[in-house]
Amino acid sequence: MKSVVKLMMAAAILVLAEAKHSTSQSWMSKVMRTRGEHAARPRWPAAVLDVRGGVEELSAVTESTTTAVVMEEPKKAFLSPKMASVVERSSAAIIMLTAVCALVKKFKERGMVGLILLIQVGMYYETTAVMDAFYNPNVETTLVDRLEKWWWFATVIVGTSGRALLPKLAHVSMSALELITYGMGAIGLLGAVVGMASHVQAGPDMFRSYLAKLASSHFALLFLVGQSSFWILTIQEFGMEWVLFPALLVIINDTMAYVFGMSMGRHKLLPRLSPKKTVEGFVGAAFSTVAMAIPLLHWVTTVAPENAADMNRHALLMAAFTSIVSPFGGFLASAVKRAHNAKDFGTLIPGHGGVVDRFDCQVVTAPFVFLYLRHFLK
Repeated sequence: MKSVVKLMMAAAILVLAEAKHSTSQSWMSKVMRTRGEHAARPRWPAAVLDVRGGVEELSAVTESTTTAVVMEEPKKAFLSPKMASVVERSSAAIIMLTAVCALVKKFKERGMVGLILLIQVGMYYETTAVMDAFYNPNVETTLVDRLEKWWWFATVIVGTSGRALLPKLAHVSMSALELITYGMGAIGLLGAVVGMASHVQAGPDMFRSYLAKLASSHFALLFLVGQSSFWILTIQEFGMEWVLFPALLVIINDTMAYVFGMSMGRHKLLPRLSPKKTVEGFVGAAFSTVAMAIPLLHWVTTVAPENAADMNRHALLMAAFTSIVSPFGGFLASAVKRAHNAKDFGTLIPGHGGVVDRFDCQVVTAPFVFLYLRHFLK
């Protein structure tokens, strides 16, 4: 404590001396002219000199420390953030395409159907996880809740993908399958109403939250699982190449939208839904997809010379659909994420997010391709 008081007194003396020194600067200049530079230096008291020496020493230490800190600059990254994102997305896309090609080559159509079923499970799991995190952030999911959630999924699978698979695999008639599907829906309805009424927190707020989550999950079943089941129908009636071709078109469109948006994007397309999507990216991707459509079709499947003109027209029309309509599946997915405070639906695919983030545009294309081929392909 005494040292602190002594230091404060010395500092006060230093301030007074500095003030006196500034007022007598004219006198000091005369002394400097007569006695030289040494005589011009004021005579400070001993305590003041001790304080000044300490301050000068502290300033030197601080200056050296600051210099050391400034010299230790962080190392610059090898790639810029944009280039790192491009490399990450491209690497993940190459790995996924390689895995799909290996699966198709090994297991043919059965492998593709199995992959579609896994994709449906992944999309529904991610979507319901986002719903649960939003509507029940601090509530642990019970076994009953999980059973109810996956019961609805099984009901929709039986009524959509099951209609294409079960008659051949389990030798179930279509009429029996329709009855089974309706019975599963009725059981789900009873379970939902009874569970909602018997809940310990039953009331308007709980009903509102439960119905909102139920409606969101059923919309996910309709939009994701229902539409993606058309892939299986397309494989059975027209062949696997008519699933691969539109899927590659969507991948090209999405990739080129990213490239044009990163390099030339200036005008936002729908900033309130997807701030990163630009008009330049949308238009550039559309032209790129249409330009690649005909060569891609001839690479995916064998086209007879007499059917080349018709097949080329089909390729261009599908490219136009995947360029204009399919991207809006991604915009709808962005709206769902924003409504539920989620950045991505998952983290399974580096640089892309989850399964839904990767297939939100693909599922929009699936029913169009099946219905188009059924009507126009001869």
